[in-house]
Amino acid sequence: MSLSDLSPHAFDRLAREYLKKNAISRRGVMVGAAAMAGAMSLGRPGFASEATSGGTLRVGRAEEPDTLDPHKTTLSVSSMTMDQIYEPLTRRDFDNNVVPGLAESWEFSNGNRTLTFRLKPGAMFQDGTPLDAEAVAWTVARHLDPATESTSLFFIGPLDHAEAIDPVTVAYHYTEPFVPVWVGLTLGYTAPISRAAVEERGDRFGREPVGGGPFRLVSWSPDRGMRLERFEEYTVNPQPHVDAIEFIHYPEDSTRLAALETGEINAVYFGASVPLDAVSRLRRNDELDLQERPAQMMRTLIFNQSMPPFDNLEVRQAFSHAIDQERLIAFALDGHAVPAHSPIASSIPGFDPATVDMGYGYDPDRARELLARNGLAEDFECTLICNDTPVIRRSAEVVQAQLREVGVSVSIESLPIAQWSALSSQGGHHISLSTYTYPDADIVFPAIHTSGALNRMFVTYPELDEMIERQRVTADPDERQQILNSIQEFVLTGAHWKPLFEPLNFAVFANEVQNARLKSGGDVLLSELWIE
Repeated sequence: MSLSDLSPHAFDRLAREYLKKNAISRRGVMVGAAAMAGAMSLGRPGFASEATSGGTLRVGRAEEPDTLDPHKTTLSVSSMTMDQIYEPLTRRDFDNNVVPGLAESWEFSNGNRTLTFRLKPGAMFQDGTPLDAEAVAWTVARHLDPATESTSLFFIGPLDHAEAIDPVTVAYHYTEPFVPVWVGLTLGYTAPISRAAVEERGDRFGREPVGGGPFRLVSWSPDRGMRLERFEEYTVNPQPHVDAIEFIHYPEDSTRLAALETGEINAVYFGASVPLDAVSRLRRNDELDLQERPAQMMRTLIFNQSMPPFDNLEVRQAFSHAIDQERLIAFALDGHAVPAHSPIASSIPGFDPATVDMGYGYDPDRARELLARNGLAEDFECTLICNDTPVIRRSAEVVQAQLREVGVSVSIESLPIAQWSALSSQGGHHISLSTYTYPDADIVFPAIHTSGALNRMFVTYPELDEMIERQRVTADPDERQQILNSIQEFVLTGAHWKPLFEPLNFAVFANEVQNARLKSGGDVLLSELWIE
């Protein structure tokens, strides 16, 4: 039976189950130091008998967004910020169930190629303009418009257009049934934005965003970070308990940690914000709540095949053989990770266990042999670009040292993540130390497809693109897995990537922060917590 033949109810159930299945697996994937007691701590119960309103959550983080225009970014740090400012049609709860956001209900029709949403009446943007079906349809049109040059377009899948039927009814018309529909439609990337604000502010919109979410941005400065305050006219879902959130950028681990321990901030979470070499110390501090979960995250080296000699398979193999993942994890992450083996993280359904033995493992003698065979035995020089968060910078330095052992001189360019994202997309470096955080195996589309916003290979493989496109619309689990297996084999045997490691997600909260729970993607449900 094809996807078009499924009843709308059955297709909706299939899509919901797909999202939930792709929640982080709770199986134990960590070893060594990360397997200590409490390694799957998801938060302790609050001491207060009931939630209280007021107070400010002050979050220290290692990265700063590039923009808060949802059509102009793919950075995870931007996403976790936008999820508070914008209101997507649906959201996902702690267990990855699809729950209402702006939409109170929805149904599939037209052979499951049309998804019609019934919006909650009376919603408005933070500038007072109506958040209605017309606003939703306009946002989709802007996202799809080639002139927008959106980097986040992959989140909406094969969507042709959105149609405003009446003020509270909007239909999304797809070219074909799309099972991963809820992966993108539960995120701020696809949420409605204020047309009035976009037209008034133009290029400034990314720094002065206007959405319909529970918090509005009131300031964003280089020296203080950003402050979000509760949007008092927010009626789509219950109001959050806290009055405000401050996201404060501390580039250096020591400064961020000192701010937490002195009470300047009361939370550190997301990405590489919790210093890994301080985990044991934080765990022993009774004044803090340390939480950790396996991350749907991958760190990898991607070879730019538009620049010689990385158009040569044997050179890419040599570089892969030169990397000792275990030593990298020990030195750069204090053991809080596991080796990565595939472009699909092992915590994401779709990972092929056979990839553990499929790539090019640590073998420095073989690396030297391959380099010599290709005329690169004497002090070959190349460039590597990475973002400047401390753990990534340390990882790049360990990679640099390991490549030096086989006769390769690597020059590292370490940049703030927003600059890294822009510059690495231009293809001016031999190697990119890249990362992603994503809940679904469809990460292969943005990360590996020729048109993918995260692709740093700079080469086209039509057969690979065809497989990536086909897995997006294949609902049969076994059939899709076979396609995903072939994609992983293609990337690994061709040494297009050298997967490095999959880290743990950590979060730490002062005791005054109650009911904080670390989600599978490294974010926190801010609607649930309160300040005691």
